[in-house]
Amino acid sequence: MAILFNELKQWLNKNVDALVRATAHRAPNMLPDTEDVSAFVLLLIDNIGRSRELQLASVQFWALTTIGYDARGASDWLTILHVLKNEIGDKLSQEIAPAKALKFWRAMEDFFTYALIEATQIASDMDRAALLEHTHKLSAQIEAFETSKSNFIAVAAHELRTPLTLLEGYANMIRYESEPGSRLALYVEGLSNGFRRMYEIINDMIDVSLIDLHAVELNYSQFRLERTILLVADNLNKHFSARNVDLAIIPLGEELRIFADQEKLVNALGKVLLNALKFTPDGGRVIVSSSVTRLEAPVDNLIGYVDIQIADTGIGIDPEDLEMIFDKFTSTMDASLHSSSKTNFKGGGPGLGLPIVRGIVEAHGGRIWAVSEKCDEETYPGSTFHIELPIWLEEPTIDRE
Repeated sequence: MAILFNELKQWLNKNVDALVRATAHRAPNMLPDTEDVSAFVLLLIDNIGRSRELQLASVQFWALTTIGYDARGASDWLTILHVLKNEIGDKLSQEIAPAKALKFWRAMEDFFTYALIEATQIASDMDRAALLEHTHKLSAQIEAFETSKSNFIAVAAHELRTPLTLLEGYANMIRYESEPGSRLALYVEGLSNGFRRMYEIINDMIDVSLIDLHAVELNYSQFRLERTILLVADNLNKHFSARNVDLAIIPLGEELRIFADQEKLVNALGKVLLNALKFTPDGGRVIVSSSVTRLEAPVDNLIGYVDIQIADTGIGIDPEDLEMIFDKFTSTMDASLHSSSKTNFKGGGPGLGLPIVRGIVEAHGGRIWAVSEKCDEETYPGSTFHIELPIWLEEPTIDRE
């Protein structure tokens, strides 16, 4: 995120004069002059990447010292802020790719919202109503953009499968005609590994699109949770052994059967375990444990919750990143050090694993969160991921809209 914020700051600094001139041209004869508008843009730049609390405090101080209690000035500032937002949006759409432009805008949206709210509180109730309408339109536009993006990703991922299947078919034909152990056979095996990884990424793209579109379908069955955890651990044991990372499963202490989509739960648990492996150094340890909280009396078929805990001895997570790690296409690692790998220490990926896990868990009516003291590659404070799932007496019917 720091790299994204720096890129946005550089873009704004480069375009501040042009943005101010365009704003003054579209909103002439206003009490605030071009120096006032330039000062506001510089204040915006200074606040990019700061917490919402600091941004709000900065905007409140700006409103108090710049607008004061001048209703006419506040009304003019409302006009200027709306025009400036449009100019920034237009220039972003002209110069920046849509996906990055949306990220840029999100980094500025809170600051602009706070400024508009402060100016509105000083101006008339009519202006306050106009602001509310504009905010709703902006939210609707963002929601429409997100839906369109999710649909595109899902279609594109499906389309990628066809040529990939053809390539894999030709690779298998070459495999059958090559001598076992030959150099050609090794090359084909490398291709096959690459195809498998591409299939995994494509499937992740489809999964995250379905989650965004609230189209996840669950096939419920009743099964023993501990056996499922052991199955996932057994499937991933070779990756942990290759890294000399100990994977320990602590018995639950009771034979717990739950209703869930077993295939999707296996997928979710596997992704969390691989995430723990990636951020745990060689020789470290990952421990899976569970605890059950039962209700005194069933409520609508619900009798309690099971909390699956995946604890590692890895580098940990900074507290301010504990929520962000569940967002799509995000990473807490330095992008310049990115290396694509499912299992290598600090190996990178497309940033879809944990968002998919959250989507699967929430579709079941559960929740997921992470706990960590800090990120430290010298002391390795570790992290603990909690997956809390409901325990039902019989197969549930959940409305996830």
